[in-house]
Amino acid sequence: MLIFFFILIFLAELKITFDIVCYLKKLDKKICSLDEQISALNPVIEEQFLSLRIALNKVLLSLNDIQLKIKEKKEEYKIILLKNLITGVLFFILNINGSKILSVVDLAVDIKSFLKKWSLVV
Repeated sequence: MLIFFFILIFLAELKITFDIVCYLKKLDKKICSLDEQISALNPVIEEQFLSLRIALNKVLLSLNDIQLKIKEKKEEYKIILLKNLITGVLFFILNINGSKILSVVDLAVDIKSFLKKWSLVV
């Protein structure tokens, strides 16, 4: 009777081992299938990352270009504004009498402080 008991336990262990091995084989097949799918998609993913990187570089370059153009326009407008101010001041100076020179100097100081306030003169 004891021999049948051990044989029954041995057979049960064999069945459990067989089931585990079968489950592991199925799992191995699924993992191999997923690995093949990922390997097939890998070049596509790399290509998409490369195109994303190129697009981001183009955006950064265009932002740098915009920043440079803004800086150039700022300098251009500063020069235009200064030319207009100098022309206006000279016109004002030429149209006044000699006794009003002190008021012109005060006006020039006020204009200079205004330009420094708005950082138009360095």
